[in-house]
Amino acid sequence: MKRLPLLIVTLTGLLALPIVSRAEDAKPGASAGQKPGGPGGGRMNPEERLKKMTETLGLSQEQQDKIKAIMEKNAPQMRELMSKGRENLTEEDKNKVRELMKGQMEEIGAVLTPEQKEKWKAEREAHGPGGKPGEKK
Repeated sequence: MKRLPLLIVTLTGLLALPIVSRAEDAKPGASAGQKPGGPGGGRMNPEERLKKMTETLGLSQEQQDKIKAIMEKNAPQMRELMSKGRENLTEEDKNKVRELMKGQMEEIGAVLTPEQKEKWKAEREAHGPGGKPGEKK
Protein backbone atom coordinates (compact mmCIF):
# COMPACT_ATOMS: atom_id res chain seq x y z
CA MET A 1 0.00 0.00 0.00
CA LYS A 2 2.92 2.36 0.65
CA ARG A 3 3.80 2.19 -3.05
CA LEU A 4 0.36 3.34 -4.23
CA PRO A 5 1.00 7.06 -3.63
CA LEU A 6 4.40 6.76 -5.30
CA LEU A 7 2.81 4.99 -8.26
CA ILE A 8 0.16 7.69 -8.57
CA VAL A 9 2.77 10.44 -8.48
CA THR A 10 4.86 8.56 -11.05
CA LEU A 11 1.92 8.11 -13.36
CA THR A 12 0.99 11.74 -12.93
CA GLY A 13 4.45 12.70 -14.08
CA LEU A 14 4.34 10.33 -17.00
CA LEU A 15 0.91 11.21 -18.29
CA ALA A 16 -0.07 14.63 -16.99
CA LEU A 17 2.94 16.81 -17.54
CA PRO A 18 3.39 16.21 -21.28
CA ILE A 19 0.52 18.62 -21.77
CA VAL A 20 2.76 21.38 -20.42
CA SER A 21 5.47 20.49 -22.93
CA ARG A 22 3.13 21.36 -25.80
CA ALA A 23 3.31 25.01 -24.78
CA GLU A 24 7.11 24.81 -24.66
CA ASP A 25 7.22 23.22 -28.11
CA ALA A 26 5.26 26.14 -29.51
CA LYS A 27 7.74 28.73 -28.19
CA PRO A 28 9.75 30.56 -30.83
CA GLY A 29 13.37 29.55 -31.17
CA ALA A 30 12.72 25.84 -30.71
CA SER A 31 14.98 23.89 -33.00
CA ALA A 32 13.46 21.36 -35.36
CA GLY A 33 16.11 18.83 -34.30
CA GLN A 34 15.26 18.97 -30.60
CA LYS A 35 13.72 16.04 -28.85
CA PRO A 36 10.10 16.30 -27.65
CA GLY A 37 9.63 18.70 -24.77
CA GLY A 38 12.76 20.73 -25.50
CA PRO A 39 16.50 20.25 -25.21
CA GLY A 40 17.66 17.03 -23.63
CA GLY A 41 14.38 15.15 -23.95
CA GLY A 42 11.40 16.23 -21.89
CA ARG A 43 7.86 14.97 -21.74
CA MET A 44 5.94 13.32 -24.53
CA ASN A 45 2.64 14.71 -25.72
CA PRO A 46 -0.40 12.38 -25.83
CA GLU A 47 0.21 11.44 -29.48
CA GLU A 48 3.81 10.50 -28.75
CA ARG A 49 2.78 8.52 -25.66
CA LEU A 50 0.19 6.61 -27.71
CA LYS A 51 2.78 5.89 -30.42
CA LYS A 52 5.23 4.63 -27.78
CA MET A 53 2.55 2.45 -26.19
CA THR A 54 1.63 1.07 -29.62
CA GLU A 55 5.25 0.17 -30.34
CA THR A 56 5.93 -1.24 -26.88
CA LEU A 57 2.67 -3.11 -26.32
CA GLY A 58 1.59 -3.94 -29.87
CA LEU A 59 -1.76 -2.14 -29.59
CA SER A 60 -4.43 -2.91 -32.16
CA GLN A 61 -6.07 -0.03 -34.03
CA GLU A 62 -9.18 -0.47 -31.88
CA GLN A 63 -7.10 -0.21 -28.70
CA GLN A 64 -5.32 2.86 -30.05
CA ASP A 65 -8.62 4.56 -30.79
CA LYS A 66 -9.98 3.80 -27.31
CA ILE A 67 -6.83 4.99 -25.53
CA LYS A 68 -6.68 8.15 -27.62
CA ALA A 69 -10.29 8.92 -26.64
CA ILE A 70 -9.45 8.37 -22.95
CA MET A 71 -6.48 10.75 -23.16
CA GLU A 72 -8.48 13.38 -25.04
CA LYS A 73 -11.33 13.17 -22.53
CA ASN A 74 -9.02 14.08 -19.63
CA ALA A 75 -6.82 16.60 -21.48
CA PRO A 76 -8.89 19.79 -20.89
CA GLN A 77 -9.07 19.28 -17.12
CA MET A 78 -5.41 18.34 -16.93
CA ARG A 79 -4.38 21.30 -19.09
CA GLU A 80 -6.35 23.66 -16.85
CA LEU A 81 -4.71 22.32 -13.70
CA MET A 82 -1.21 22.23 -15.13
CA SER A 83 -1.46 25.73 -16.60
CA LYS A 84 -0.76 27.01 -13.08
CA GLY A 85 2.69 25.48 -13.23
CA ARG A 86 3.78 22.39 -11.38
CA GLU A 87 5.27 24.34 -8.47
CA ASN A 88 2.10 26.44 -8.04
CA LEU A 89 -0.37 23.58 -7.61
CA THR A 90 -2.27 23.57 -4.34
CA GLU A 91 -2.78 20.35 -2.41
CA GLU A 92 -6.33 20.29 -3.76
CA ASP A 93 -5.01 20.65 -7.33
CA LYS A 94 -2.50 17.85 -6.75
CA ASN A 95 -5.27 15.61 -5.47
CA LYS A 96 -7.38 16.38 -8.55
CA VAL A 97 -4.43 15.53 -10.81
CA ARG A 98 -3.88 12.26 -8.93
CA GLU A 99 -7.54 11.33 -9.24
CA LEU A 100 -7.63 12.19 -12.94
CA MET A 101 -4.50 10.15 -13.55
CA LYS A 102 -5.71 7.23 -11.47
CA GLY A 103 -8.98 7.14 -13.41
CA GLN A 104 -7.16 7.44 -16.73
CA MET A 105 -4.76 4.63 -15.84
CA GLU A 106 -7.66 2.39 -14.83
CA GLU A 107 -9.50 3.13 -18.07
CA ILE A 108 -6.41 2.46 -20.17
CA GLY A 109 -5.75 -0.74 -18.23
CA ALA A 110 -9.26 -1.95 -19.06
CA VAL A 111 -8.45 -1.66 -22.77
CA LEU A 112 -5.30 -3.79 -22.55
CA THR A 113 -4.96 -7.57 -22.62
CA PRO A 114 -3.47 -9.25 -19.52
CA GLU A 115 -0.11 -9.62 -21.33
CA GLN A 116 -0.12 -5.97 -22.36
CA LYS A 117 -0.95 -4.91 -18.79
CA GLU A 118 2.07 -6.79 -17.46
CA LYS A 119 4.36 -5.24 -20.07
CA TRP A 120 2.91 -1.78 -19.39
CA LYS A 121 3.39 -2.18 -15.65
CA ALA A 122 7.01 -3.30 -16.10
CA GLU A 123 7.68 -0.38 -18.46
CA ARG A 124 6.30 2.17 -15.99
CA GLU A 125 8.25 0.68 -13.08
CA ALA A 126 11.47 0.71 -15.10
CA HIS A 127 11.16 4.44 -15.70
CA GLY A 128 10.79 5.47 -12.07
CA PRO A 129 9.01 8.56 -10.72
CA GLY A 130 10.59 11.02 -13.15
CA GLY A 131 9.64 9.00 -16.19
CA LYS A 132 13.22 8.66 -17.38
CA PRO A 133 15.04 5.33 -17.70
CA GLY A 134 17.42 4.57 -14.86
CA GLU A 135 15.73 6.84 -12.32
CA LYS A 136 13.76 4.16 -10.50
CA LYS A 137 13.48 4.91 -6.81
